[in-house]
Amino acid sequence: MTIKKYLSAIVLLSVAAAINAQETDTMPTRRIPVDPFVVQPMPLPESKSAEVTVDPYTSRQQINPSFNKPVDFLDNLDISGYYRFIANYREMKTVYSHLEANKNNLFVGDDSQIPQLMLNLKGYAGSNTFFGTDFFMWTPLTGAGQVENVKGLNLGISLYGSFTTALGNFTVRTGGINWYAMSPFTFQTNKGYNRYSLFERNPWDPQTAKVESRYSEFYTSGAINQDQRWGNQAFHGLIIEGAQLPNNFSFSALVGKTQFDGGMAALPNTSAGGRLQKSYKGENGWIAINTFNNESLVDSLKSVKAGFNMVTAEWKHQFKHFKIYSELGTGKKFASGYNGDWGEALSVKVTGDILKKFSTEFHLYRVSPNVFNNSSIFINSSIQQTVQSNNSQTQPVLIPVSSAVLPIGQLSNNRQGIEINSQINFGRLKNSVGYAISGEMEALSPSITYTHAFNNLALSRFWRWDFPSGVGPYANLNKIYRSVFETVRMSELDASGKPLYKKYFNTIELNSKYKTKLGTKEMYLFYLGSFNSVQNFASPGVVFGEKALLRAYYHQAESYLKLNPNLVLTTYASVERILGNYNTQTDTETRRPKNQTGYSIATGIDLQMGKGVGLYIRERWMKYFDSSFVNDRYQGFETTVELKAFF
Repeated sequence: MTIKKYLSAIVLLSVAAAINAQETDTMPTRRIPVDPFVVQPMPLPESKSAEVTVDPYTSRQQINPSFNKPVDFLDNLDISGYYRFIANYREMKTVYSHLEANKNNLFVGDDSQIPQLMLNLKGYAGSNTFFGTDFFMWTPLTGAGQVENVKGLNLGISLYGSFTTALGNFTVRTGGINWYAMSPFTFQTNKGYNRYSLFERNPWDPQTAKVESRYSEFYTSGAINQDQRWGNQAFHGLIIEGAQLPNNFSFSALVGKTQFDGGMAALPNTSAGGRLQKSYKGENGWIAINTFNNESLVDSLKSVKAGFNMVTAEWKHQFKHFKIYSELGTGKKFASGYNGDWGEALSVKVTGDILKKFSTEFHLYRVSPNVFNNSSIFINSSIQQTVQSNNSQTQPVLIPVSSAVLPIGQLSNNRQGIEINSQINFGRLKNSVGYAISGEMEALSPSITYTHAFNNLALSRFWRWDFPSGVGPYANLNKIYRSVFETVRMSELDASGKPLYKKYFNTIELNSKYKTKLGTKEMYLFYLGSFNSVQNFASPGVVFGEKALLRAYYHQAESYLKLNPNLVLTTYASVERILGNYNTQTDTETRRPKNQTGYSIATGIDLQMGKGVGLYIRERWMKYFDSSFVNDRYQGFETTVELKAFF
């Protein structure tokens, strides 16, 4: 039996098992860990007592044991975790040259570098002191032998302490990896506007109590359950927080290291920051001052230092009919022998209802090309990153220094613009609409970068484990975590290699959701569209003609059909078009600019196999080609089988 037939048999058997499964619509909501990868504080332990209860999943009576003599050590411990099996089979008809000898590939394990088995151990050393750590098993099966079984710390040991005093409440976190956020310009990641595809699963997606909950929640609220990392940055070090202080003050202070400044490198580096906030008029408003800074040694001789400084002020106030949020700050980059100028960073958001019906946000922003902070919501497109020496085979995961086509909500330095986001509903048809216009402040970058949204994850699997730059048939692809971006150079440059003009960007995004029934079965229909253009002149809207330097159009349609309480059938289709004009690089043979087309058709199932256990299967057909750059093309199938269990 071939691998493809074997996987097909698994799908058929899973569907048959689901159809014969018992109805579980009355199943109560199960408490699922918010983030299986991060140790979470646990409730204070309670004394045990014997009682008879009914397991809501099996309807069986069970007796909770009691002890004549309390075992305090066990009472104070809690063990939870997850197991995740994932296999990926790729069968390609046409592929990039580096995979010609490996067109058919079966991979067992997670190329996202997430452990297959994770155990979280947590407990209380006292009434105010919480501790936690994790144990994991990770089998990459790369063929490297014993050396691959040693990965070192995954998240490490974390220690939490909470203390209540007459002055206020204080919390201390230290060690491990803590997911944390202060303000958008100092220490935070972009949360976006909940316009994304749900078809492709992430390693950190939770296991919901009902198999269709992920899609019903996205339709109802416009969002899905996210783990603790959503909007937060990874921080290793010491974090101290104070709340409910006199005069409605609160604060936070942190010192340690981040993933982008130092990471796993052995060279000394320090990131430090803090926040002081004062609330007024109850919960209606607050003001805050924030700072985040880094200093790193770049070379092993400890002779070169590099880093940045960032200071901001925030204000948030809820008026009667609208809310305003603003952050104003300044920042700079420095290195040995170079001390950059300070630059401004401004963000103002006004949110309210138009005609008392359409919730709308207006966002005005401006980020100077002198401002640098790779732990903030804006990416770096103007200052070349200075990185530490790294002896590992994997390069640092860094955002490209280039003019990037970005989703709405993702900011960049050396850019200013306005964004409008609105929720417009018509009965059961719900629409999230975004409009953005922006422009560069200085003509600095000779390149434009963009992603292939429809097939980004499948494309990233062409290069497993590492994050290489300058790969692909034309050495213009760069892989970052679970994603690939492409770079195209402009042709009109001055003698120093800089562009002759500034670039302007326009984007329209639409996420439409509709709930209906196919016969008696609930069905959800989602559409995600994105229309983008980059040009050398300002325009009030997306430029659809050849005057644009680059045009990028993405269409993704998804459906989710609930066949029974344990089974959801998923389908997916997408089309992508990327077009460049003759002011961007052309192929040496065809002498034509970028003309890329991509298709993808996929299907799959979500199967609830039991309490906290789910099986997810995805089968994708994909085809992509550039009619100008003839070596840039691939076509084939990809099958992914994922089994996830929480306990």
